[in-house]
Amino acid sequence: MSSKNRFVERSIENAVDFFKDAVFSEEIARSKGLLQSLGPRLKITLLVILLIVTVFAQSLRSLIVLYAVGVILAVLSRVSILYFLKRVWLFIPIFTLFIAIPAIFTHDLLTAALFVLRVTDCVSFVVLVTITTRHNQLLKSLRSFGIPAIFVSVLDMMYRYIFLFIRIFEEMHMSLKSRLLKDFDAKSARHWISSRMAFLFKRSLRMSEDVHMAMVARGYGCETRKSGK
Repeated sequence: MSSKNRFVERSIENAVDFFKDAVFSEEIARSKGLLQSLGPRLKITLLVILLIVTVFAQSLRSLIVLYAVGVILAVLSRVSILYFLKRVWLFIPIFTLFIAIPAIFTHDLLTAALFVLRVTDCVSFVVLVTITTRHNQLLKSLRSFGIPAIFVSVLDMMYRYIFLFIRIFEEMHMSLKSRLLKDFDAKSARHWISSRMAFLFKRSLRMSEDVHMAMVARGYGCETRKSGK
């Protein structure tokens, strides 16, 4: 299969990799390491402290030391360094680097470096807490800090439905692949991907309405009003 015709295949592989990545995070959370041995409330407290220290750090040396602390914590928690670095540098810090590029020309290189390192340190600590804590324990611990129940419920549902729609997308791809007599060309592959994205968006809207109506029918709205009094 040519590289042009692998557009759909790569899209599916990325979605499945995301799903496997989340499952692997659960395995890390169950392993025996430094952060895994701590309670979720203590970890969230430490996370808040580290984030505050990172935000108020003013020197490049301090931010480098904080990043080294994150790497050491990852090692002590038996997290693969390559896996940790990939999770940290994949999205936000790289995106932040592009945002910081104008600062190089309007201010100086040090300002841009401080900005990128500060974001990287914050992301590193957040990633460490999330991958070393089981999903349900993390959500339960948020309630103990006074986070509204509706906010925690939305986070939990969002987490679950992301994987549901990834699975739906994978099933649509397998259904299409089983009916193809020849490979897609690049243009047709892009058209199919865009049409499926639109379909999933419409389906998510419809499903959100159905779930909301089902929750209201079971008294969820009444319970929310009572808790808010």
